[in-house]
Amino acid sequence: WFNIRKKLGPTDFLGYETDNSQGVVLSIIHGGKEIEILNEDKEGIIITNQTPFYGESGGQIGDTGFLFGSKSRFKVTDTQKKFGDLHIHIGKLIKGSISKGDTLDLKIDSKRRSNIRAYHSATHLLHESLRRVLGTHVIQKGSLVEADRLRFDFSHIKPISHEEINKIETVVNSMVDKKSDVKTRIMTPKEAVDNGALALFGEKYGDEVRVLSMGNEADKYFSTELCGGTHVRNTGDIGKFKIVS
Repeated sequence: WFNIRKKLGPTDFLGYETDNSQGVVLSIIHGGKEIEILNEDKEGIIITNQTPFYGESGGQIGDTGFLFGSKSRFKVTDTQKKFGDLHIHIGKLIKGSISKGDTLDLKIDSKRRSNIRAYHSATHLLHESLRRVLGTHVIQKGSLVEADRLRFDFSHIKPISHEEINKIETVVNSMVDKKSDVKTRIMTPKEAVDNGALALFGEKYGDEVRVLSMGNEADKYFSTELCGGTHVRNTGDIGKFKIVS
């Protein structure tokens, strides 16, 4: 992977703006080796110069979908990221053949991504709600964002009561019900923290970070965090929020 990343450079990720794009095949990997052509019914990894497919990171799972050629069809079952910026499409060629240099149409499963977006945005509202109901000592320790649920790991000194759970749900749903637009800005890590962004200790940040703000509260945002994931455009898109365990 070191050699491939050195040779290809970073993948241009287009998934914040679009669910489909074209891409040129830069590398094909099968059985742990780079190959020139992938044939029908073979599993492999395809790397393109650009992609709308989100590679698993920050708790958010990778996208699935299809890569299409004029006579080929590759089913993407997972997307991963190597070294934080090389997106790799993992899957199986179900029709035709794909060669290095081919131009493909890349289409993610939009419905699945839409659900993932809603759950990811909900984790941000949940994080701030936990801090407000339980105390600002609460800090995220991990998370999982899937298409049908979210899991949020955090530090706290005791079990949470039913009353507190109800309060947390109410706070999150009040922000959902306000149907306010979600704002994304690109800043330096220092600018982000100066703007009130919650930076997670131990996370690695580059020279520029995405700052996500959501929820209207008087003249300020309810939640502001550094996040490279994909999110809803409006809190109303989240739908009803419920803690099940």
